[in-house]
Amino acid sequence: MTGYGRRGRQPDAPQARGRTVIADPHRSGGPATDGVTRSGGPVAGRPATGGPARAGRRRVAGGVVVGLAAGLLAGPVPPAAAAPDCAQAGGQVAAPSWAQQVLAPEQVWPFSQGAGVTVAVLGSGVDGDHPQLRGRVEPGYDAVRGSGRADTDCTGQGTRVAGLIVARQAGPSPFAGLAPSARVLPVRVVDDRAFGAAPVDPGVLARGIDWAVDRGARVVAVTVAADRDSAALRTSVRRAVVRGVLVVGASGDRGGDGNPVSYPAGYPEVLAVGAIGPDGRRWPKSQYGPYLDLVAPGVAVTTTQRGSGLVEAADGTALACGFVAAAVALTLAKRGGAPRSELVRLLTVTAVPGADRAEYGHGTVNPYGALNDQLLPQARPAPLPRFRPAVDRPDPALRESRRIALAGAVLALGTVLVICAVALTLPRVRRRRWRAAVAPAPARSAQPTEPGPPVQLFDDPEPGPGR
Repeated sequence: MTGYGRRGRQPDAPQARGRTVIADPHRSGGPATDGVTRSGGPVAGRPATGGPARAGRRRVAGGVVVGLAAGLLAGPVPPAAAAPDCAQAGGQVAAPSWAQQVLAPEQVWPFSQGAGVTVAVLGSGVDGDHPQLRGRVEPGYDAVRGSGRADTDCTGQGTRVAGLIVARQAGPSPFAGLAPSARVLPVRVVDDRAFGAAPVDPGVLARGIDWAVDRGARVVAVTVAADRDSAALRTSVRRAVVRGVLVVGASGDRGGDGNPVSYPAGYPEVLAVGAIGPDGRRWPKSQYGPYLDLVAPGVAVTTTQRGSGLVEAADGTALACGFVAAAVALTLAKRGGAPRSELVRLLTVTAVPGADRAEYGHGTVNPYGALNDQLLPQARPAPLPRFRPAVDRPDPALRESRRIALAGAVLALGTVLVICAVALTLPRVRRRRWRAAVAPAPARSAQPTEPGPPVQLFDDPEPGPGR
């Protein structure tokens, strides 16, 4: 023996690497269990495995190796992409928007608020945590990646459209969506990093429409437009029509850049929507053409902004598309059994007409009219009765007005005559110093002093000198 007792680690002693803590056998009250000498060698009579601590470290290292191997077998890990710069949160807006004054939702809400209707919004996703949208936005679907949710929004475009549909009034701001009792089903069809920079893929739009129709959406609002036709997109739109779903499409924001036909708005089955400004004129960037069906406010519109708060002056045909989709939701909530064709007729017939059919379609959407007006049956109208001339029955009021007019004319004529007479006589009266005129005395002839000879009536006159 070396004179040292067995060495061991005290229960409360710190564990150090490269040095040994020597325990007093009299204080420890038992044999040492560390098995490590001052030089780091093993203690005689103990296995050279390093104890339970070293075995635990080996098990951890083995797990790490196995995990790395499994990751390599599964495939290379793609590098994490940098998050794009997202739109800033909005602020507070106290003044009501001109769009709300035009559409007058407070007149529509007593009849319908869109309860029970789900509107799919195809765009950049929707911020479901916005205070005015919370509880109205479903998880949705990311059609760009083919999986995942769409209840987040980086660019803010989809959140703005959703606010025009289902936003609830909060705080002092008077802003609220047109159909606040409806629900929004967000579908992301444009990646945040490529929004506005790359053309919209018609195949992704078709995938998003199919997914929304299969999930029970009654209205599909396509807020972005593709610049080319696609068989897949055309098939998806027709499939939605067969299922009774009304597809509303934004006409696009390239009206001043060649004005191409956009899709799906260019399909006859889609309700194509353009944008107008506060003056009622077409927004210069709003695309137009014979395929256009309706217009709605889309310039300087107040709506919800990503994160929180409101944006005061948003532009785009996507906003007009949101207003029309909200009007469809209101009409569906009140006329639940109305077929799609009747809904389209209601919205187009009750619209406020515009100046040009190609630029304004049937006119500005009119939610109140679509809710309360009645359509005539589409049967052949009955022939009108034979024309009969009406009996001339003068109106007593008209007769009285004529009498008064005649009396007034006579009175006016008499007044004119009196004025003329006064104008003619007044100068003469002034010349005579306001005295009446006296006739001159008759001239007196001198009478003969003696009368002449009498004249006999039956006597012949004496001949004169010429006889």
